[in-house]
Amino acid sequence: MILWGRASSVNVQKVLWALEERELPYDHKIVGGIFGGNSDPEFTALTPVRRVPVLQDGDVTLWESHAILRYLAMGPVSPIADMWMEFGSTTLQPPFLGLFWQQVRMRKTAQDKATLKKHIKSLYAALGILETGLADGRTYLAGDDFSMADIAIGSLFHRIMDLHPTILDTLPVVGEWHANIAVRAGYRKWVATSFEELRVTE
Repeated sequence: MILWGRASSVNVQKVLWALEERELPYDHKIVGGIFGGNSDPEFTALTPVRRVPVLQDGDVTLWESHAILRYLAMGPVSPIADMWMEFGSTTLQPPFLGLFWQQVRMRKTAQDKATLKKHIKSLYAALGILETGLADGRTYLAGDDFSMADIAIGSLFHRIMDLHPTILDTLPVVGEWHANIAVRAGYRKWVATSFEELRVTE
């Protein structure tokens, strides 16, 4: 397998974590962000969107991180896991990205307090849904077994909590779930990492 993408991308981190969980061998080609390469012919031949991650496995080439996670599951993803993965894409990740963009990817003089407040409110609402979904006592999102859904959503949490350390104070069930996944080797290796290379300081 060949994984294309920079390790500082949260969507690439999802795939790196999944590969770690599956203990699959792969080559990692660093592309995107400060490393460039998105417009190189070798990369653009793989994906029309020119974004990372891209995974090559023999004759199979996939882009979009959650599609790659489903492929790496090496078997059917349960409907419950699939549902939570979609929730991550449609409900949780958008306000997280808005928050991250405001606090990390923009100069302080360009940041907008009203926009930031809106993203934080939406993020709390999404986390409240997650709290309710986990409140039936399950250990992981799809039940008692760790799944690709935990990776898809869990990959966002290191950055969420770095930017808002108290955000889980009123969400004890989500906090317990996060504590369970944060000790996994793939999370520690690929997710709980610095994102300073992405910070705009000028």
